[in-house]
Amino acid sequence: MLENSYLEHISIFLKSGNENKHLLRTFIDDWFAYSTGGPFLNKNGKPKWFNKPDPIRDKDALLQMHFISNQAKHVIKNKYDTRLIKEHSVPVAVIYDILRREANPSSKMVKNILIKYYRLGVLTKTEDEKLSRCGFKSSMPPNWSLDDDVFERYKEAGIL
Repeated sequence: MLENSYLEHISIFLKSGNENKHLLRTFIDDWFAYSTGGPFLNKNGKPKWFNKPDPIRDKDALLQMHFISNQAKHVIKNKYDTRLIKEHSVPVAVIYDILRREANPSSKMVKNILIKYYRLGVLTKTEDEKLSRCGFKSSMPPNWSLDDDVFERYKEAGIL
């Protein structure tokens, strides 16, 4: 039920012309949390934020994310006190641009796009910095197209 309301929020947000990608991030992260449930919701049924995920406390959620680098898996498995980063494999700015291509975005269209491009990755802080140094902090590689792998940034940066 709540997942569908967030799809409506996103559709209305896009139709409004609002360009606040931070707000879009909140909407799509909450949509994902409600549609996935389990460790993505806190004990009160609200979406959890993983700004600084703890490899011990947040283990169940981290292991259910779409991509986990080998280094991050090692940290989680061995319960190391190493900073991990939850990030969007296709950056929110890119998802925004994909969604904005539609003239009259419906909830169904938004859902289809999110199902295809919304992927969460777990990296170490060092790998996240490497991604930034390669120029992929908030963009996909220049030759990336909508038909390409959603994890292409990680390949280009030598993380995958």
